[in-house]
Amino acid sequence: MILTVASVLDLEPFDGAGVRVLTGAGHLSREVRWVHASELTDIARYLSGGELLLTAGTGLGETDESQRQYIRDIATAGAAALVVEESGRIFESVPLAAIDEAAKFDLPLVALSREIAFAQVSAKVHEVLTQIRVHTLTREREIEAEFSELLLQGADHLAIVRELARVTGASVVLENIVHQVVAYLGKSQGVNHMVDSWELHSRELHHDDDDLCLRRTVSMRGQPWGWIHLLFNGDRTATELDRFAADRAATTVAVSLLTDRTKEARDDQRSTALITRLMLGDLTGAEFADRARQVGYKLSIGNVVVLVLNHDGQHPGERPGLPYISAHLGDYSLIVLPEHALGSSEVRALMTHTQAGGGISRAVPVENVSVAVTQAQSAATVARSLSNRPVLRFDELGVERILVALGQGPELANFVRDELGPILAFDASAANKLMPTLRAFLDSDGRKSDAAAALFVQRRTLYNRLERISSQLGRSLDEPATRQRLLLAVKGLDLLGSDPASRFGP
Repeated sequence: MILTVASVLDLEPFDGAGVRVLTGAGHLSREVRWVHASELTDIARYLSGGELLLTAGTGLGETDESQRQYIRDIATAGAAALVVEESGRIFESVPLAAIDEAAKFDLPLVALSREIAFAQVSAKVHEVLTQIRVHTLTREREIEAEFSELLLQGADHLAIVRELARVTGASVVLENIVHQVVAYLGKSQGVNHMVDSWELHSRELHHDDDDLCLRRTVSMRGQPWGWIHLLFNGDRTATELDRFAADRAATTVAVSLLTDRTKEARDDQRSTALITRLMLGDLTGAEFADRARQVGYKLSIGNVVVLVLNHDGQHPGERPGLPYISAHLGDYSLIVLPEHALGSSEVRALMTHTQAGGGISRAVPVENVSVAVTQAQSAATVARSLSNRPVLRFDELGVERILVALGQGPELANFVRDELGPILAFDASAANKLMPTLRAFLDSDGRKSDAAAALFVQRRTLYNRLERISSQLGRSLDEPATRQRLLLAVKGLDLLGSDPASRFGP
């Protein structure tokens, strides 16, 4: 479910505005991620893609070349569409140069014969986007709960494939490592024919996402077991919910297949399902403790702590060999322990031997275990960003607590890009990179002699590099406020780079 250019133009604020699509009529299905009203000439520099721009026309300029440049810039920046008023305030009609350039880029260019309140458009689009996001999050929670319930019921891979087909409305194929179909639920005769000659499709070199097939790997013990495919037969393309459901189905299939082999795997699936439901908010802390008790874990006496252990990305690792409820969740393992168990030799050994660091929450009553999960995840995220990869306690975090929270949305990435963008762009193609010098200078709190010693360079060499950094940033590094902003940005860069998803999640 997405908001398109066409659906935005159908919203109430555009009623009676005399909407005319001048170019890009075939691209009105583009997704609109946000709406901006702006009269800036260089608005393109502030776009991140998917914006619908509203303007009275001031930013287009008065010459043909300025108008063409404006269109080129916003099209290159990924704008979804441009809406221009023809009310006479700036233009009686959209300039021909702008129309011609928009046509070259297939950019939807829309004219309004009457003025409208841009603020009303922004408010209405924000309302619709919020509704879409709430719907998506609600549906994701429902899908997660449905697959978790299948695990708790001991469902096999056939039941999981049926559930994925029901959730997505697509045809589903589960194949093993040698491309044999082991489960299939088709929705059309065309897909039936494809499965009849499955090797022709399965051995094609295609991305995990394309217009006809969404594919996800089913991994067991760190090795590919097979793949699960969603087939759309050209009827539609994959949505965000399709991808979410396919990811969860692939994980659920893997756990189910392992369950068929060992009792330990069955215990793992129950622990994973319980912890997943706790993280999704489907279980309160008290309910989690009760369910854990039903499968042999006691958490109701005294406080508990949550331990998160990162994996190094290349070796996913096994479920921690501890007599406490735990789950292997892709990039990390999560363990819920009684407070007294944190000092046990088994837990200390596990923390000592982890190579990617981890995080430890505060001790909390079991009713507040969800808070402890968030605390441990935050500490583990910070630990992954540090060179020595320690196991950090939540109380050891400083400003990183705020940065981790910001990293769950676009704010931290935007801040890092705004502060360090010129340096990162320079380093991308330069042989002598500037970021190590900037890091050393900031770590030395602006003391140039210490920075030069840390880099093993002469001070004159350091001065030249710092001058180049200042030139790239357009700011003086001698200003304490500038150094503070850059230090936060570097910490943010490390946090974003340490976690592929930029956030923890079940």
